[in-house]
Amino acid sequence: MQIPAKSSYQTRFFGILIVLVLPFFPIVLHAQDDCSKTLQEARNYYDLGMIDEIPKMLAPCMQEGFSRPQKIEAYKLLILAYLFDDDQFDAEKTMTEFLKKYPEYEIMPNDPVEFIHLFETYRTTSEFSFGLTVGLNLTNPRIIEPFSMLDLAKAECSNKTLTGYQIGIAAGRYISERMMLNLELQLAEHRYSFTDKDTISKLDGNPLNESYTFEENLKKISLPVTAIYEINDGKLLYFIRAGASVNYVLSVSGLPSGINNKQPIPGAVTDMKNYRNAFYFNAIAGIGVHYKIPRGFLALDVRYNFGISNLVLSEKRYENTYLYSQFKYLDDDFSLHTFSFSAGYYFSFYSPKKTK
Repeated sequence: MQIPAKSSYQTRFFGILIVLVLPFFPIVLHAQDDCSKTLQEARNYYDLGMIDEIPKMLAPCMQEGFSRPQKIEAYKLLILAYLFDDDQFDAEKTMTEFLKKYPEYEIMPNDPVEFIHLFETYRTTSEFSFGLTVGLNLTNPRIIEPFSMLDLAKAECSNKTLTGYQIGIAAGRYISERMMLNLELQLAEHRYSFTDKDTISKLDGNPLNESYTFEENLKKISLPVTAIYEINDGKLLYFIRAGASVNYVLSVSGLPSGINNKQPIPGAVTDMKNYRNAFYFNAIAGIGVHYKIPRGFLALDVRYNFGISNLVLSEKRYENTYLYSQFKYLDDDFSLHTFSFSAGYYFSFYSPKKTK
């Protein structure tokens, strides 16, 4: 018996709510209908050159009553009326108000020339954009000078590219119509490995194979500063990127392993942070696309980070006795080359200003 009572109570509640709200719908529809007629009259007045009446006619509907397309058209009529009346001050004031409400407005083919000329004297790009990015990377060491406990003249040395990730926040600011300065703060992981192989002939003529691998995992905070140049106009923007980054090493760990005459040699994870420079630098080049969405854009970004500085503390090369005694491993002098792919979302802030 309780369930029907509850259902009956809900039915009465929604019935009362509908009764209270329903009378307002005709009022809203009537107001919209009146403003539609007002806009049509304003068009007719403009066509007849009777521009003095247009601001007073449109004023009651500018706050409420117009749909979005109607309001945009009303703003255009107001701006054109002021321009026709040689009232530059009110035309610019109305254009500023229009761009604050519709900062991402794009010129239409049927827009009047006078409106376009005034529109083009304003900065309509975003003032700032803030975003989040996430992506994957492939890291390969660039050997500056090789070192090994094996005979480098006979040993075969190689590096392996492994996958990592990066996540970050970013801020961008247009410094010209097409060029943006971008500042980022990223947390990234890089993985890569070194392998030394050697074949030694024993006295009985049989070969003795040695192979030692050291896989490293580096985590860092990175501060990339880049300039982006947008190549084209429109909703889908292609861009090129150039810049540099400074990187602070948070942690480095390495896992050695080996094979000696087909016998595996397992190793233990080794902390390598004390054998690495705390800071290192990269040059950056890249390409990408921005896809405009309301109040922001989506970004796809491909970069190549060229390692400039040596990551290894050369004076500590021989201090890790575990690695070179058990695995014949010595640090090469190396920097890090990284190929990365990222996707991101940026929210844009606008502050339209007259520039010409």
